[in-house]
Amino acid sequence: MKTSFKRWLIALTSLIAFASSSAVLANASVEKLIADPNYWAFPGGNYWNWRYTELKQINNTNAHKLQAAWTFSTGVLRGHEGGPLVLPGSATGLPHDTLYIHAAFPNNVFAINLDTLEIVWEYVPVQDYDETVPVMCCDTVNRGLGYGDGKILLQQADTTLVAMDAKTGKKSLVCKKW
Repeated sequence: MKTSFKRWLIALTSLIAFASSSAVLANASVEKLIADPNYWAFPGGNYWNWRYTELKQINNTNAHKLQAAWTFSTGVLRGHEGGPLVLPGSATGLPHDTLYIHAAFPNNVFAINLDTLEIVWEYVPVQDYDETVPVMCCDTVNRGLGYGDGKILLQQADTTLVAMDAKTGKKSLVCKKW
């Protein structure tokens, strides 16, 4: 009986701690975008990193028919491990939905118009190769971009955090090495 009560108490405490911490995860506009399966505003899809969409166009009866409709080269031939972000024009100030992708070192970022598939803007960071790449642990990959308050966030390989305006790509915040 004591053991059951202990387990119940631990589970309840954990649930309360989780529920109270989730209230500070992001601003309301990001939470609204995460709730809309038409967009991908968070690297893992949602705060629980489910990494799948609730859209139903592709399923177990038609997945075998998938074919590439479009490809894009970042110009970097190393690993690409972070997923893209897809944001609506209402969030970015652009008149179209936009795909944001990044590359492994040197961590270039691209904003792509999803109506025309043209590059809207590109951010090319300046980093010291000889100082940065030799101390990187697991290849020269980058695990993804972030989004909030109209900014695309990039943690560069040299530990510099950069915030770019989602509409223009202009740097608006730079936090140098710790």
